[in-house]
Amino acid sequence: MVFANYSVFRAFAIFAGVFGIFQSLIWIGFAITGIVAYYCDLDLTGQTDRLGSLLTLTFFHQYFEGTCTMTNIPVVDMTAVRELNLLSPGDLHAWVWVYLILHIFWAISSLILLTNARKKYIRYVNVFLFVWIAFTVTISVLDLALGIQFGVDYDTIIHALFLRIAQPTVTQADHVLALASTVSGIMMVMAFRGWIFWVVNVGLAVYLFTQTFKIYDYNQLRRKSAGMANGGFVGDQGARRGHIDAYDSSADQEDYRRPYNGPPVTNYRRPLDRISEQPREIIERPIQHHHQQPDWRSNSPQYQQQQRPYTPQQQPQQLPPPPQQNYLATRTFEPLAREQSFTEPEPEIVRPDPPKPIPPPPPPKNFNAMNTVVRRDAAAAKVAQELNYRNSINAGGPSGNGLRTFGLPASSNAGDAGELPMPNYSPPMPRVNPFENRPPLRSVLRNSRYQ
Repeated sequence: MVFANYSVFRAFAIFAGVFGIFQSLIWIGFAITGIVAYYCDLDLTGQTDRLGSLLTLTFFHQYFEGTCTMTNIPVVDMTAVRELNLLSPGDLHAWVWVYLILHIFWAISSLILLTNARKKYIRYVNVFLFVWIAFTVTISVLDLALGIQFGVDYDTIIHALFLRIAQPTVTQADHVLALASTVSGIMMVMAFRGWIFWVVNVGLAVYLFTQTFKIYDYNQLRRKSAGMANGGFVGDQGARRGHIDAYDSSADQEDYRRPYNGPPVTNYRRPLDRISEQPREIIERPIQHHHQQPDWRSNSPQYQQQQRPYTPQQQPQQLPPPPQQNYLATRTFEPLAREQSFTEPEPEIVRPDPPKPIPPPPPPKNFNAMNTVVRRDAAAAKVAQELNYRNSINAGGPSGNGLRTFGLPASSNAGDAGELPMPNYSPPMPRVNPFENRPPLRSVLRNSRYQ
């Protein structure tokens, strides 16, 4: 069983992990800079009376100035900004600490998601997904709230700036107020992560959240592949998922699907009436000694020289030599006793071929039709028995242990609207249950007389 959307899910999970680590590192740097500036540990001694320095000092005094004072920086008139009801540096400092902690954990969860978004960890990947989604949604909500707060500050400063422009003289406080609107706009864009990053984060969180349901269903079906607890789906490897072997094509394998197995059914064999199937006894006939026939090779001198009887050499002894004798070597093997001679060639024994068995009688003319009918009826009965077994697990009453479906229309042979209809044992079985995932019956049973 394969997770269908695994390739797409893995691509999005890897992108989410890399994107989360990238954003976390950037916002951790922003948070550390804000904390250092709040405690006056940021070096601002190189600032002058130029416009860029004035914008930097306005940033510091408007949102990051703490209880400490820095005496070695130019003095900026912040009276016009102090009169407005803006986000105070103390409140923003609390936000910065929250952002720092959240982004540290977000970076860790993104790294874990990046390393565990694999097929072999598909059973546990939902845990990492939920952790990453929780941090992403929390940070996105805080971004939205902080961005709205900076947007309110921007609107307040712009409204106050319009009122001060009507005055005949322009002071340094007016310039600082104009720069304060720019500071609020920059902070609002940073809070929303440039708008694009915020939308991408929300989209990734929504997509990965929808994938968690599919992964959960996939893991449930893997644990219940036999379909006993989840009768609406039958796993790929379960015994109730495979096709019905109505014609005993694999009868040599043990049928372990049902606890009430009967004797194994052997393959069909056509009976042979006129041939005995018992093994034939091998009868060993005794070897008959035939008179040696003269061979035409015996007249040749080479053959006579080769077939000379053995004559031992006379040893010089003082005693008178014994008369020469011809020794004839004979060997006997039981039960095949045969005289062997060095002077006569051994005859070749030609054994007759064994009698051929009587050929079987030709089959009757209607044998194929008769055999088809018999096997078809037996197959139809086996299909009905198998369907009865399968549907006895799926279908169940109000007090049974089977699966009860919801939203099924009431049929003519069903007890109530929520109960599975009684199965029809005629092959092929009609698919009245929309949740079952069974392979269709083969077309070989379409013409059955039970149809």
